[in-house]
Amino acid sequence: MEDRKLDYKISERYEDELNDIANKLRQMENGRVYELSRAQSDGYLATNVGQLRDKINELLNKIQNGTESTDERIADIMRSTKF
Repeated sequence: MEDRKLDYKISERYEDELNDIANKLRQMENGRVYELSRAQSDGYLATNVGQLRDKINELLNKIQNGTESTDERIADIMRSTKF
């Protein structure tokens, strides 16, 4: 296995993805799950855990493969859009 240091800070490049994960954790920490809040919009605990797992896996795959972050992808779209 080849050890290489990344030439960027994960916390900066993937800030949007990390904020999304942190927000999901914060909601769950604050009891924003259907079983506690009885608000359907909060979703069941199992659903929230599954979404969190998916978000973490997606982020790890982006880092592993050097895929653009959400912010970079949006910036590319904005640059290519003619106003």
